[in-house]
Amino acid sequence: MEALELPAEQLASAVGARPFLLLALLLIGTVGALLGLVAVARYSDRHARALWARAVRAYAAAAAHPVAQRLSARFPAVARVLRELSAVEYLAIHLGLGLVLSMAALVFVALAEEVSERAPIVDVDLALARALHASSSRDGVAALRAFTLLGSSSALALLAVAIAAALLRRRQRVLAIGWLFALAGGGLLNVALKALFARPRPSFADPLAVAAGWSFPSGHSMGTFVAFGMLSYLGLLFLRTLRARVALVALALGWTVAMGFSRMYLGVHYLSDVLAGFAAGTVWLAACVSGIEVARRRPGRVGGQPPPA
Repeated sequence: MEALELPAEQLASAVGARPFLLLALLLIGTVGALLGLVAVARYSDRHARALWARAVRAYAAAAAHPVAQRLSARFPAVARVLRELSAVEYLAIHLGLGLVLSMAALVFVALAEEVSERAPIVDVDLALARALHASSSRDGVAALRAFTLLGSSSALALLAVAIAAALLRRRQRVLAIGWLFALAGGGLLNVALKALFARPRPSFADPLAVAAGWSFPSGHSMGTFVAFGMLSYLGLLFLRTLRARVALVALALGWTVAMGFSRMYLGVHYLSDVLAGFAAGTVWLAACVSGIEVARRRPGRVGGQPPPA
């Protein structure tokens, strides 16, 4: 077993010895994966349109069936919500987000079990943490201490108020309420998860930074993921061009990855803490976006017309 664990620990030590090269590779890999997904999506667009057209026809036929009509009469509230969603929107939003939510939940549970049982990932955590601490520099610490403040609760609270005010000025009250609920709920969920797992933070004789509270999952990572994930969602609604949308999502992903890296570099979180923060943030973000998409299509919804999807 140790022979299998050793290469992973050696790799963690090797990449931790070159922290900013590691950060660059993470950013390039993340943005590259996004661009690859966009390229695949555009390439398969013709086939996707044909599949969606079939889905629309099937959805319309099912809705016109006598059984569906009787169910609609019996459960009018559910019928109203479903009528507001086209087949494309229902499949793409709710099935897609449901799949993302399920996969992210599985990742989080796997990480939690690994950490609780002191599985090999804990040794990788320790090896990477020690390597990053040993290779830290005064300038790097100063820069990332300043950067990590932008992921604090205070900074995210200011961002929440600013974006909510902008949405309210545009008479998008559903989006404003959803935005605030996503950020506030994500913060409360992180506090609950930290209390549930109660994992101590990394400990060093000469710490680079000190943070209060438990370690798993990372609050900065989770909070930044939810905030910038919601910003990406709003950008997809309001921005018109594919180039602007891709640029926004790439910036959001890069910023989030850099925030998670800053917490590891400063020695206040382990790698698994950061990954768990991203996974938990994905679960919460998918649930919030799905709920907002239903709310903004309901008849008699609060606020004006929703922006185009």
